[in-house]
Amino acid sequence: MVKAARTGLPTRRRGLPEEIVVWEILVRLPPKPLLRCRLVCRAWRRLTSTGDFLLTHHRHQPSLPLVDRYKCNEEFLLGIVSLDRRGAAARLQPVAQLDDTCYMMSSDASCDGLLLLSIGGIWWFSCNPITRQFSALHLLCGFMVMGFYKHPPTGDYRLLLYRNQELMSEHLIPGDRNTCYVYTLGSSDVPRCIGWPETSASGATVVLHGSLHWYQRSQDMILVFDTTAESFRWMCAPSDRMKCTLDSGNLFDMDGNLGMYCSNDGCTIVDIWVLQDYKREIWSLKYQVELPVPEIRGMLGERYHWRAMVLS
Repeated sequence: MVKAARTGLPTRRRGLPEEIVVWEILVRLPPKPLLRCRLVCRAWRRLTSTGDFLLTHHRHQPSLPLVDRYKCNEEFLLGIVSLDRRGAAARLQPVAQLDDTCYMMSSDASCDGLLLLSIGGIWWFSCNPITRQFSALHLLCGFMVMGFYKHPPTGDYRLLLYRNQELMSEHLIPGDRNTCYVYTLGSSDVPRCIGWPETSASGATVVLHGSLHWYQRSQDMILVFDTTAESFRWMCAPSDRMKCTLDSGNLFDMDGNLGMYCSNDGCTIVDIWVLQDYKREIWSLKYQVELPVPEIRGMLGERYHWRAMVLS
C-alpha cells in the first residue's frame, strides 16, 4: 500500500480482471440490469459507453421480429413494435411511435439495431430508435431495397439496392435498369453499380455467415450476396423436398443455421429443412408438421395445435 502511494499507481483491487467483468459479464446483461450497473462507478459507465461495447452488447440480445402499423383493441396504431414470443404469451414492446402524418411509413430493414424506414417507397430514412436520431437518405427514389448490412472490411453500413424504374436523379447515377447498386450510409457518394444478379430478390432477407439469402421460386434456387466481396452467387435448395407453395419468405434463421420450410399442395403438411453443412450445401429434413386445417392463414394471430414429428 505504501509503495503504491509513493509511485502514484492505483491500489490493486481483488476480484475479477476488468476484461472479464466488461466483455464476459456486463456485455451479456439485459438492457435494464446493464443500466443499473452503469451507476456503480465511472469506470463501468465509461467502458460500457464505447461503440464496440454497445454493438457487441446488442448482438448478444435476442433477435425479435418487428411489426409496424399493428392492431390493438380493434384499432390500428401507427408505430413500430417488437414481438416477443419467448414467454407463455406474445408481448408487444414499443420501438418507435409515429404520428398521423406517417400513415404510409413502414420499416423495410434493420441491421445492428438501426432501422430503415420509408414513406411510400419514395422518401427513405435511417433511424436509431435508442438514441432517437434519424437521417434522410437522398437519391434512393426509383430503387428497391434488397438488403441492409455492415461491410466487414470497412465497418460501413450499406444498402443493397435494385434499380427497377426511372430515377429522379438519372443524370447523377450511371447504369441501366434491372441492375444492383450499393449505397453507403453517411456518405455523400451516389449509389455504386455492382452488376446484375440475373433476378431481383424479394421477401424476407436472412443474414447468416456474412451473406444475405433469398429463396427464388422462379429458379428454385437460393440467391446469396456476399457482404465482404459484394458479389452474388447461387446456392442449391433441398432437392427432394415438396415444392414450395409461396413465392418468397421460405427461408429463416434456425439457431444460427439456414432453415427452409415448404408445404404440399393442400398446405396440410409443412416440412422444415436445415442446412447442416453450409460450405458443402448439405440439407437435412428436421421436422414434419401436420396442420389441422387445409390452408395456412394468419398464423401469427391465430392459434394452431400442431403435431410435430422430429426426424433423426
